Amino acid sequence: MSEEAFGTRLRNRLVRGALSAVTAVPPLHRYLNRRLINTFAKAAPSRPRPFSMAAGYTTWRGLTDRRYSGRHLPEARDYTAGLPPLDEVHALFRKTGDRRATDTSLLFPFFAQWFTDSFLRTKWKRPEEQDFAENESNHEIDLCQIYGVGEEQTSQLRARDGGRLKSQIINGEEFPVFLFEETAGGLAVKSEFDRLYTPTNFMRVFDQAPEAHKRNAFAVGLEHGNSTVGNTLMNTLFLREHNRIARLLAAAHPDWDDEERLFQTARNVCIVMLLKIVISDYIVHIAPVDFPLMIIPGMAEKERWYRTNWIPVEFALLYRWHDLIPSTVDFGGDTHQSAMLRQNNALVMELGVEQVCREASTQHAGKIMLGNTPDFLMELGVKKTSLEMARACALPPFNAYRHHYGMEPAASFKALTGNSVLAQKLETIYGSIDNLEWFVGIFAEAYDNKEMMGELMKVMVANDAFTQALTNPLLAEAVYNAETFSHEGLEVIESTSSLADIIQRNSGLQDKSTVGFKVRP
Repeated sequence: MSEEAFGTRLRNRLVRGALSAVTAVPPLHRYLNRRLINTFAKAAPSRPRPFSMAAGYTTWRGLTDRRYSGRHLPEARDYTAGLPPLDEVHALFRKTGDRRATDTSLLFPFFAQWFTDSFLRTKWKRPEEQDFAENESNHEIDLCQIYGVGEEQTSQLRARDGGRLKSQIINGEEFPVFLFEETAGGLAVKSEFDRLYTPTNFMRVFDQAPEAHKRNAFAVGLEHGNSTVGNTLMNTLFLREHNRIARLLAAAHPDWDDEERLFQTARNVCIVMLLKIVISDYIVHIAPVDFPLMIIPGMAEKERWYRTNWIPVEFALLYRWHDLIPSTVDFGGDTHQSAMLRQNNALVMELGVEQVCREASTQHAGKIMLGNTPDFLMELGVKKTSLEMARACALPPFNAYRHHYGMEPAASFKALTGNSVLAQKLETIYGSIDNLEWFVGIFAEAYDNKEMMGELMKVMVANDAFTQALTNPLLAEAVYNAETFSHEGLEVIESTSSLADIIQRNSGLQDKSTVGFKVRP
């Protein structure tokens, strides 16, 4: 072993030992937990932000109307007007090799897409009208993936029996019910779900969908909830968990003759469990230090960043982690092109939730970087649309965002990328490092093997995640109690710290160490 490798291993061992000692003392754990969260939560100025997509300058509508996405920095139209041709920049994302993440499993992007799609909801308009200014987000982590975006949608998804959501049994496993049914005129949406999605969103998702996909499509909270294997997997897991908790509450409280209370209490419990998984499992995996972050109810209320949630356009864009999808995936004993992850509910029904979770946990996800987006996603235009959105929103350059988050600007393309070939390519396209587009820069930034993304992206993810998740009203000191969740619900919440807990409780999985965001052997 080299002296450098030995030194790295020794430092890592000392850090782990120190963290173990700290977390063994609850007051120290809580103190360090708060300090670490605040490091990221205070990395940028707190909301309310002076700018939004309502106008290029500060207006009352821009400060109050959350139908318009927020933004961290004011628009820079003079800058974006001089950017290089879109196709030339788009080519930077095209896969040139199947680069894999160091220790991130395929289960991570399955969860990440499902989780972020619930609140990163840009409003889609006709191409000639698209300005990316508006959103259809509730701006909250509210599990609308299974409950729908509003009470009307929630009502259509409820079973009205014991506080449960509508479900069916397929091959001995519980799944959401089907969205479509056979009629004399062919496949049609069931009348009970006629107001589940807006006509515009429904057409955007299902108009060109093959009939085989429609036959297997489930009725879930969001119109794109059937779009990938990961979405279907997570929707099914959390639907099962909601119904499991509703049954637990019904058994513990026969005096609750109000079906509404069973449903609402189970919903409260599930939302907080998701928040715990996001902080204690998902963000911990993203962070370079393996520190056991935790949610402390009421903590955020004491901080200056405790503000009304408002999703900014930058947050919606930085999560375009399509590179996490590798070129090929292995399921059911066969290797497939990763395009099979689209519109394939049949895979989850045939293999079952447990097997899909286990097999996803043994496979390395792709690496977040330029030149690593799968061909099928490039053909769908996912990165091109993202570039168009960044330019339409007139986002300032990469170094402006580093300054906004208190970082030194990148001095050169070589310093940014650590790669001479890529640096030369970027210099040919942009000329100066100060001209580099933010959306390109966050994928070009180099990082070492113990991390999974560059410095600016990591800080932006953590800043928005902490300040959007920990302000959830269910975590307020006056709300977080047995009256809101029941004693049984609080016990379920306290016993949940990872996605593996949800998987184990809602599948045949015996050993939860075999699934997770880190690759399992």
